[in-house]
Amino acid sequence: MSQSRSLEVKVGLLILVGLGLLTMLVLVMGGISLGRRFHVYVDFENPGGIQPGAPVKMAGVRIGTIDEMEFRASAPDPTTGRRTLVRARISIEEKYRREIHRNAEFYVTTQGVLGEQFIAVEPGTGAEIIQPGVTVVGQGPPRIDLFVARAYTLLDDAVSSIQANRETLRGIVTDLGGVLRESHQILARNSTRVDSMLADTQQTLRDADGLITSTRARYVDGPQARRILDRAENLLASAEREVPPLARDARALVAQLQHISGAVGDEQIADVRAAIHDVRTLTQRANVIAADAQRVTEQVRQGHGTVGALLMDEEIYDDLQELLRDLKHNPWKFFWRE
Repeated sequence: MSQSRSLEVKVGLLILVGLGLLTMLVLVMGGISLGRRFHVYVDFENPGGIQPGAPVKMAGVRIGTIDEMEFRASAPDPTTGRRTLVRARISIEEKYRREIHRNAEFYVTTQGVLGEQFIAVEPGTGAEIIQPGVTVVGQGPPRIDLFVARAYTLLDDAVSSIQANRETLRGIVTDLGGVLRESHQILARNSTRVDSMLADTQQTLRDADGLITSTRARYVDGPQARRILDRAENLLASAEREVPPLARDARALVAQLQHISGAVGDEQIADVRAAIHDVRTLTQRANVIAADAQRVTEQVRQGHGTVGALLMDEEIYDDLQELLRDLKHNPWKFFWRE
């Protein structure tokens, strides 16, 4: 009797241990945590194939799960003012909340190409951490199915277009082949000229390179350029030395002129103006006298008047000369009168 009871106890203990191990295995495999959690709502336009129970990971570490996926009406949400099709409620362990900031990003991704979909969290930056019950905008997964569908439609349209324009495409390919053959023949016939042109081009490039090198050596790195730079530096240095004294002298001269202009009164200015008027009057009279003298001189040169006749008439000059010669030989004619 005691042996059978001992066997039953052993069997019961074995069953309890198995149930405990099974429970631990379920908790570990399902990522179930018994710690405190907080909820966050994530809005998606299209979350892909993600389902409730999928994990929520941050930096590859599981931090929570998706509790619920709710399809909402197309009208804007009264709390956020956004149009939301699907809202996911996720639960995250409380110990990770201080690492998730208010500007964190939630997006759907997969483990590998065909792996399990989950929500990944980029923690963000800043001093403000995320608050429980907040609603954020999530980013859906890449629409590979939509891409494949559109690519299939595009390929189908391309194939249909090629089939509809087969003859035109055949003609284009034929013409292109003819152009290529003619180009090859032209190049084959003129290969010597092409080689000569390439050789001339290379020689021109070498000459240009040499010209640039010599020009740089002469006008950039040469002694003449250095002398010009030295002279420019000396000129700038002398200007720096001479300009301040000249500026001081100019300022002193301006100050003196201002002092003189301030010292001169209205009476002195009137006297100066009168003197200038007298000078102008004398200048005008001198110009009139000079004009008269010029006219008299011109008349004398033309032989007008007594002086002009005496100076310019050769007959009168000859008569006077003959008279003087006669008086020199016969001075008694001064005293004798018939």
